[in-house]
Amino acid sequence: MVAALLASASVIAACDPADGLGSSAVSVTTDQLATHALKADNVKVQWLSCSARTGTKRASVDCVGRTDDQQKISVKGTVTEQLDNTCVRGRLTATVGTRRVFDVQGLGNCGKRTPAGS
Repeated sequence: MVAALLASASVIAACDPADGLGSSAVSVTTDQLATHALKADNVKVQWLSCSARTGTKRASVDCVGRTDDQQKISVKGTVTEQLDNTCVRGRLTATVGTRRVFDVQGLGNCGKRTPAGS
């Protein structure tokens, strides 16, 4: 049983590249940071779910969700760097209903200089 768990853990770890820009890490971090940014702008987020497709140096991010009053939430863009699960850099735009909530070059605490996975 332990050997099976270790084998599956190494397979999961192998899915994300060494530079830290893996689809699972980018999608989870973007989900958390976008939710926080939306709530900071007084958006009552009921749920938000993000997915990411990674290329060589960037990830395309697509998030969908709903507010408490059932307005559609959309966060889309490109992530070029992820830092320690506390920051994503790139171009991200969030829309709630028809209102653009943010159009940013990064989310989170991007003052840290440690790329994820370092």
